[in-house]
Amino acid sequence: MAIIPYYETHEDPDTGEITYSSPVGLPTPEEVRKRWCYGLTLADKFGQPMDDRDILGFLMAAVKDTERQLGIFLKPTVIRCNSEVRGLEQGVDYEVEEPPYDYDAQRWQNFGFIQLRQRYANEISEFKLVAYGGQISIDFMHYSDWIKLYKKSSQLHVVTKGRGVPMLGGYPTGYSAAPFAVGMLSRTPQVFHIDYTAGLTKEQLTEDIRAVIGKQAAVSVLGVAGDAAMAGVAGYSLSLDGVAESFTSTASAMYGTYSAHITQLQQEVNDFFSPAGGGARTKMRGFTMGGI
Repeated sequence: MAIIPYYETHEDPDTGEITYSSPVGLPTPEEVRKRWCYGLTLADKFGQPMDDRDILGFLMAAVKDTERQLGIFLKPTVIRCNSEVRGLEQGVDYEVEEPPYDYDAQRWQNFGFIQLRQRYANEISEFKLVAYGGQISIDFMHYSDWIKLYKKSSQLHVVTKGRGVPMLGGYPTGYSAAPFAVGMLSRTPQVFHIDYTAGLTKEQLTEDIRAVIGKQAAVSVLGVAGDAAMAGVAGYSLSLDGVAESFTSTASAMYGTYSAHITQLQQEVNDFFSPAGGGARTKMRGFTMGGI
């Protein structure tokens, strides 16, 4: 699978204006302006508006923070095994590198069970049992009907029926895990080489996740824009020829121009991730015990 970017850049050939879109459905700089910073100029005291490139930087930081807190990539992400040994180039051939998976006899007897590290696995592109000398003992992709993938939980099962395959304990009559090299130990490290794609598709990216990304980006945008517009100025007065005018803002030496709006957005973000409300991570990944 080809690498899909989080954002794409577009330049108008006539005006040279740069705009940004997201092929995976993430919020754009324009959406941050119109939705989470609605009615605010986002300009400095000289009237110069914040550049969309800066807003895009805040959006990417929000995307990465959301991925970290949810434990899920927010776009289909290409994951490769042993990429350096295979001469693969990051950013071209893959995005994330993983070590091979261990063989565990007890787990394998549960219908050839393997738990992948990243959730929402959408596609398996390579799945091999490789000996330490580099010899391929089994290429499971030649037996694609054996592979049962639960996409949301990223759980693999390898199930065969008949075909003279030797039996392993724990299977019903007529079933087995798959053939392996003779002499496998009960635990053998790093023998399953698996390449796959994991992360949310555009259709799986829900509106509440999009909103929390936009809100996090808006908090950063408003913090910078507020200081640029009127840093630390609580008010001013002007008198000319007997005519007086005064202005008072919510800004002060401690609080920015948009501090009230920022506080509201931050609370909404915290509520989204809070375990007290069920926890967005638990809702997306399910309950997990331990790590892999």
